[in-house]
Amino acid sequence: MKTIMLLVLAGCLLTVPAFAESESTALETSDIAYVGGGGPIPTLLFLNLDDLNGAITDAGYPQINQVLFAMGGGGYGGAMDGLRIGGFGVSGDNMSSSGARSVSFDMSYGGMIIEKAVQSDEDFTVVLGTLLGYGGLDLRFINNLPGSFEEALATPFISSMTKEFFAVQPYVAFESKPCSWMWARFQLGFLWTLADNWAFEDAEFAGPPRTLGGLSASLMIRFGGGSGPMRLGDLEAALDDLATELEALGDDSSDATSVEVDD
Repeated sequence: MKTIMLLVLAGCLLTVPAFAESESTALETSDIAYVGGGGPIPTLLFLNLDDLNGAITDAGYPQINQVLFAMGGGGYGGAMDGLRIGGFGVSGDNMSSSGARSVSFDMSYGGMIIEKAVQSDEDFTVVLGTLLGYGGLDLRFINNLPGSFEEALATPFISSMTKEFFAVQPYVAFESKPCSWMWARFQLGFLWTLADNWAFEDAEFAGPPRTLGGLSASLMIRFGGGSGPMRLGDLEAALDDLATELEALGDDSSDATSVEVDD
């Protein structure tokens, strides 16, 4: 599942250059500042696991901590004061133990983000966006760890199952610029998922949670700065100057060759 998440994230990030290129036609009529980059994105998830915890505590296992620390990364690109696209992914796990029994809960998700700056200046930006993605849960129950190899063979002690889900996460982000090459981004969102059945080896069966939601709080340190305003006329003038210099260099080379031939 982590591999799938990373592949989804990489695919989303590959769309950033194409998006920036499609936006370049706007330079003909206005000044546009671009922004792009990426970095780590530690995240706290405040999940609603009441249904799942109710089922596993009824079976005699400890409940899962509903606050999950997840770590991942992401990136995006686009207009400083306009539309942007990119992606991010995170993964985290919790372990709960009580006596001889324990529960391991692992959650990973990632996907594509689409966002727009609604307020922007040189050092502070407010952004509204949405993640559309995919992820999965890994749940493992451990009951009475064996004391010997023979006991491990005689009495199975681990049950492991997985569940996949589609994810939607609207969010608001606040960006500040502590230095020219780095931005700090604080992001608040709400994660909502629609999950499949649990899978246990070749078997599939229904079980909580069918939907999973909760608040998220993230902090991204983005390495990469936005470009300053750029006009198409300025770019054309720079290219004309470069062409003139190349022509001059070509003429100088031709003159030198002519002199050598005459000699």
